Amino acid sequence: MISRNLIIALFLLFGLTTSFSQGSIYTKAEKAFKNQQYNKAKELYQKAYERSNDRSEKTQISFQMANCARLTGQFRVAESYYKRTIKLRYFEMFADPLVFYYLGECYKGQGKYNEAIAYYENYKQKNGADIKMANGAIQGCQMSKDWIAEGSRYRVLNVQKLNSRYNDFCPSFGDKKNKYLFFSSAREEAVGKSKDSYTKQDYVDIFYSFDYTEQKRKIDKKRKKKIDPKDHMPIWLPPTNDLEDDLEILEEKYEDVKFGFGLEEINMKDSDEAAVCFSKGGKRMFFTRSTKVKNQYNPKRIYSVEFKSGQFGEPTIEEIPVDDLIDVQHPAISSDGKVLYFVAEMEGGLGGYDIYSCTYDRRKKAWGEPKNLGEKINTSGDEKFPYISKSGALFFASNGHPGMGGLDIFKSELTVDGFSFPVNMRYPINTPYDDFGVLFEDETEVKGYLSSNRKDKKWKPKGGDDIYLIDLQLINFELMGKILDVDTNEPLSGVKVELVGPNGTHITTTNGKGEYKISREQFKENQDYQIQFSKEWFFTQRDTTISTINIDKTKCKEEADGNLLFTFSRGVFLETSRRPMVLRSVEFDLNKFNLRSEGMQELDSLADLLIHDYPNVVVELRSHTDFRGSQELNVPLSQNRAQSCVDYLVEKGVSAERLVAIGMSDKEPKLLDVSENGLTSGLLNKDYINQLKSNRLKEAAHQMNRRTDFKIISENFEDWLKEKKQDDSPVQQGVLDEDGNLIEIED
Repeated sequence: MISRNLIIALFLLFGLTTSFSQGSIYTKAEKAFKNQQYNKAKELYQKAYERSNDRSEKTQISFQMANCARLTGQFRVAESYYKRTIKLRYFEMFADPLVFYYLGECYKGQGKYNEAIAYYENYKQKNGADIKMANGAIQGCQMSKDWIAEGSRYRVLNVQKLNSRYNDFCPSFGDKKNKYLFFSSAREEAVGKSKDSYTKQDYVDIFYSFDYTEQKRKIDKKRKKKIDPKDHMPIWLPPTNDLEDDLEILEEKYEDVKFGFGLEEINMKDSDEAAVCFSKGGKRMFFTRSTKVKNQYNPKRIYSVEFKSGQFGEPTIEEIPVDDLIDVQHPAISSDGKVLYFVAEMEGGLGGYDIYSCTYDRRKKAWGEPKNLGEKINTSGDEKFPYISKSGALFFASNGHPGMGGLDIFKSELTVDGFSFPVNMRYPINTPYDDFGVLFEDETEVKGYLSSNRKDKKWKPKGGDDIYLIDLQLINFELMGKILDVDTNEPLSGVKVELVGPNGTHITTTNGKGEYKISREQFKENQDYQIQFSKEWFFTQRDTTISTINIDKTKCKEEADGNLLFTFSRGVFLETSRRPMVLRSVEFDLNKFNLRSEGMQELDSLADLLIHDYPNVVVELRSHTDFRGSQELNVPLSQNRAQSCVDYLVEKGVSAERLVAIGMSDKEPKLLDVSENGLTSGLLNKDYINQLKSNRLKEAAHQMNRRTDFKIISENFEDWLKEKKQDDSPVQQGVLDEDGNLIEIED
């Protein structure tokens, strides 16, 4: 971004070539521009333009008039001036491509992003263009279009009772309960009758208002007045700067509210008092004071004043070690009061206004040397209006980072290495206009305020900068579902449902219909949860997909209070441990009982389950063969297969006494419930397999029969041992005879 000094230098050079008839007017315009009196400068440039007969001079003056309009946020006026300047062949005369870039800025400032991109692209094609700057501007336009299209859960509403037709900005809470809101205003009630030559408005004073919502709700309740649950706007009383006439009216009308803190001693005539912030608990107020003296420049300085016994004391200047001619403004104080953040345009900065910090030295009782917050935060543009939230995050306004236009609000988290790279707060907190001076009620950043000069009718602006309420639509969550038996499809009552989250575990059970519900009180936004379903003689299931992070607003239901509800639905089929469960990957080659690698992986999972989740159960491992081969071969083969599984589980740490190996031979063909691998559902016996038309299908059916399954035969190992106490040892190996009876095999 080109600096103002370069523009000034250009026009000082231009001033040497200006004709005598309009030279004095032009000189005054240059001086006003240098002093950032852009409205005054524009008027003088206009007179100089009308008096000039030289095309080159008129072209240069036209460009400067456009700059004045742009720098005061008059983008539509600036747009017409830049177009005129281009028609006058400014680029061809002076080889300065910025006229195209600035015209793009004007379109961006009006939310006309496609037109802005076109002029940024035009600018990029010109000699001398800053390609990086142009690409950043294009990126900002493209992101802005996406942000507006995506929408947001933040609602931004004009706080009509706080605003006037003049500039009202930079709110700050002055007490622990957030009942008193202090802000800056140039309204007619401000002290003094003269106008600020920079803004053409009254000088800025510090005002405050009281949140009367609680009292008003009680009154409405007594009167049985209906309250709109969607109305989240606090009821702010008429603002005051503690002038005597105002106080008399307010104290008479609102006897239950404390007014009169001594602001009349702080707000001075012909002086701006603005951009307030408070130390923790509201014990000290910091603010910027800018005193105007005729024919003399007094730099802006930060003052503070103690709040004690319900009154402000005498303001004192904060002695920050900077050059006497440098503006120091926009204070923000850390929660411990040790670090003061401020804005200045100093030599060695990154360009424009930067944010600095200084630390208080308690021994010297003075502020230390200012430190620039660095390239993460500051840019070649302007960074202003820092705010330290209750969570310790830094919020600030910038026109140097990619944004929507004008000043955008950014957030940077506090880390061990300083502040993180800032994130744009997006639409509708940000718009194509100037958005700055943000404030939040607490660390959740659900509700707060911002300042903006946005102009679209939907924002209902009252004039100049207005204060807006930021209200985040909360998302509430609930979880419900139904638990069924996987085999019978019958509902399961008494299933234990455990929700495990960052704040602990919540337990409920299913009713007679197998239904359960977990209410909104158990959930918070931006958290991951796990839910577990368990019932005696059923295998426990877990679900780790319950997350309240990045929920799509369009999938929520709006509730009566304007907030949102998202419902998780988790229906689950539980499988009983009394029925065999197939270990799908534990399959064997024909006439072999060696475990395959994929079978080992399946048994690894079973071992983990038996060791950690079911440490007391007794498991029966059953291995099956296909019907090919004689019983003399298949019986020992199936036994060896079952035993190979048991041996592997023992190697993995499962007690051998908890495992029973059963050789099933071919007596229990696989029952295929649904079609699979080209096989239709049915019992895979001899008749089924022999009627298959291809060898591939027959081999697939045989492979399914060559399986291993398991089932829990006791949930209490000690009880199971007692039941078997008449035997020398539990049955660890066995086969089935032709009648299906278990025959123990001796070691």
